[in-house]
Amino acid sequence: MVLRTASLSILACCLLQAQSTIGFAKRGAKTKAPAPSPLAEIPPPPLCAAGGPLGAVQLRVRAPGDSVTLPFRTINHLSEGDTVLYKPILRPHEKRRGEVSLVLIPSRRSRRNGEVIITDPKPARKPQQWKIPRTITLAALVYGPSGLSKKKVKHFLAKDDLLIAQLADYAARTEQTEALLQTLETANSSSASVNAALSGFASQYGLAVTLDKNAPPAAQAETLFSTMNPQLATYNPLAPSSGSRVGQTASLATAAAGLFFGNPVGLAAGGTAMLLDLRAIAFPDTQFRSSFAQVLPRRHALNLCGQSGAVPPHTRIAYIWATRIPNTPRPDIQIGADSFIPAGRNSPVPVSVPSREWKYLERARHWSLDNGNTKTRVRVLKLGNQGALEIDLASAQLPPGDYHLSGYWDWEPFTATGEVHVRLIGALAKARLQPASQDRLLAHTGKIAATLTGADFEFTTQAQLQEAHNEFAVPQKLRFLLPKGLRAGPQHHMDVQIDTAHLNPGKYDLLLSQGAGPPQAIPIKILAPAPSIDNLPILANQGASAQHYVLQGKHLDRLSRMKAPDAMLRLGDASPDHTQRNLTVQLKPGIKPDHTFPVKLYFRDRVEPVVLPDALRIIGPLPRIASARLSPPQGLDVALNPGEAPAGIFLTAVLDVKNIRPRSVLRLECASEIGPRPKLHIGEQTSKYSLQQLSQDQLFLSLDTSDFPAGCSLQALIDNDGRGRSRPFTLAHLIRLPRIETFQADKAADANGLRSYTLTGYDLEMIGEAGWAADKGMQVADLPAPIPGEGQKQILHIGLPTPPGAKAPLFIWLRGETTGRATTILGPASAPGERAAASQPSVPKNAFRPPVLLPPVLQAPMPPAPSVTPSAAAAAKLAAPIANSLPLPVQMP
Repeated sequence: MVLRTASLSILACCLLQAQSTIGFAKRGAKTKAPAPSPLAEIPPPPLCAAGGPLGAVQLRVRAPGDSVTLPFRTINHLSEGDTVLYKPILRPHEKRRGEVSLVLIPSRRSRRNGEVIITDPKPARKPQQWKIPRTITLAALVYGPSGLSKKKVKHFLAKDDLLIAQLADYAARTEQTEALLQTLETANSSSASVNAALSGFASQYGLAVTLDKNAPPAAQAETLFSTMNPQLATYNPLAPSSGSRVGQTASLATAAAGLFFGNPVGLAAGGTAMLLDLRAIAFPDTQFRSSFAQVLPRRHALNLCGQSGAVPPHTRIAYIWATRIPNTPRPDIQIGADSFIPAGRNSPVPVSVPSREWKYLERARHWSLDNGNTKTRVRVLKLGNQGALEIDLASAQLPPGDYHLSGYWDWEPFTATGEVHVRLIGALAKARLQPASQDRLLAHTGKIAATLTGADFEFTTQAQLQEAHNEFAVPQKLRFLLPKGLRAGPQHHMDVQIDTAHLNPGKYDLLLSQGAGPPQAIPIKILAPAPSIDNLPILANQGASAQHYVLQGKHLDRLSRMKAPDAMLRLGDASPDHTQRNLTVQLKPGIKPDHTFPVKLYFRDRVEPVVLPDALRIIGPLPRIASARLSPPQGLDVALNPGEAPAGIFLTAVLDVKNIRPRSVLRLECASEIGPRPKLHIGEQTSKYSLQQLSQDQLFLSLDTSDFPAGCSLQALIDNDGRGRSRPFTLAHLIRLPRIETFQADKAADANGLRSYTLTGYDLEMIGEAGWAADKGMQVADLPAPIPGEGQKQILHIGLPTPPGAKAPLFIWLRGETTGRATTILGPASAPGERAAASQPSVPKNAFRPPVLLPPVLQAPMPPAPSVTPSAAAAAKLAAPIANSLPLPVQMP
């Protein structure tokens, strides 16, 4: 559009002052002094892209016995008996001086009849007419502002074949130049018509210029003229200011006319200037100059533009305008299959026409589309470089339907074979990617084929991709494919190829264009990479109502849900790095083991799920620890509460288990997840751990608790070699107890009835209070002090009242406890005020048992574990000492 507007501005800028002797007269005006014309009859100011305006004329042809006249410029047959009508079109108060003449080249020449027919010169100011004596193949109008001379013409021209060849070449170039300028001046010219005109113009100069059909007309013009003349290579159709664009487009229009006139700029391709030097051939003492015609808005009027320049002395100037007369029969037009065109647009329709008829098909007139009920006039242009006819429906109100294309070849009507199908243009904004295609658009994966549906895509001419909501984003062209082809009928899906190799996840717009209309945006998404799960299949145990599983992989936060038959899968939270995610599996009752099921994965921003076959496997029931009987060591100084076990010593226990396997593993750990986490295989024995199978449902456990911290709630669970884990079972709460070696009374009671006692032993810092009853204790004010040279042994001074009786047991309170614990320490039996002997302890040291007492089976070095399960008698013998010990409360799962 910029190019066309600029061309009109340029033509005005290139206007040369009209000669005062040139004018136009309206039809029917008197030949003497032309009267002022009504405003409607006044021709517009003469404009020329180059050179100067010579004047406006009407040239028409009338056939014998027919009152309808046709434009001489587009006549196809000029035969004997036809009449050429000339009429000047004058502006008010304008006179036309000089003479006009016709130069006619017969289609069949002979020396008897002459090679060239030159009519007698006639006054240019009056309407004139010439009778055609023979069939003519080439005609030229000669205008001499100062008159014309015809002396010695016939004898000389009869021998000159070069003149005829020059005139033929001149007529062809004239026609192509006029077609280009007319296309540039037409406001609604399409890119295809401009492209065709540019290609035709270039072909007249022997240039094969390849033009991008999808490029704007300005860019095509730049390609053409920069190829023809390097001086025009600086043309920039994307100049930032409109003034710059207008000025540069002026160079194009002027260059086109300048090349035709033989401007000194010349052709870079080595062509010759466009001059007809006929001074010494046809018209002595006359200099011929080229001219071309521009169609005026007034119907059938031509504005002649001629080459300007200084006139040599004693020389008359004559301007020549030539055109070919093809004399071809009416065209035989076959409309191609891709003949579906959108209403309200300029669209090409492929046609097949014999080459000779095709060459001059632009001379056809009065084109119409007829649907059987109405016949509508339409503008039709020949697209020579496409083998198509462009039908202009932008200015024709045609309803959708099937039409026949017809026209006139001079006075003779013709109808093309085939139909033109007019359809409403599709609403591409309603188009959407197929869900499967949208799901495949993953960032950084490469070229992906995607399918669009939801609209009629038959008129789509371009597809682009642009990042949404980014004003600096540059659209990128996409390759696309229509099932039938462009304008080949309704097509309700199309494929586009999107290269996501360099695209980041986010929202994008798919821009689809239909001809010259604005593109329509279709929102799409480029998706982040899909999640991956590495630890499949998911193992679910038979009979368990709800089971926990941890998925491992990448991008697990993008999983929205999972679905499987006969099971309910609930996703939990993902880890911060999205490589792990909790999963709860709940099976329906009655599912048997060794069955597998597919799992559907639903991802965020994706429509269709991904189906993973055999991703859920049903295995045997979960193992279970039903109960445990713990045997604490004997001879402890301090009593244990239910569920407790001393830390730092060996413990033994019998575990009642269900659903274990030969490769099952017993895992031990603190509930607070601190400390070691040993794994014991059945039959394994080390210096700190031993796990033996007593029967199918019983395990014997011996472990050293020295590695576990005090305060640990020791738990056990069974792992069936990756086929399910039992719930954690709490064996005992490990506490650190003080070990008391001596308890001595230091002196008699004071005035308050308190006596001082001294404790020696280990871990005495655990004692917070002491007393002679479980509900009445005295706070220990001092902290234990280390004994030099004795390692971890400590001494602690406490104050207590006189024991209530002989051999009263001592009670201690561990720090933080509210109830005292009984001990094996007895108070001294002495009367009040009696001084206790410091050298005799109330409890002899050698009266205490060792702090750890193991069952007989563990006191001696243990042989390697047998390879078979112990017999029932042996199991009973091993369990007898444990059964006789004080059992701890049993926790059931």
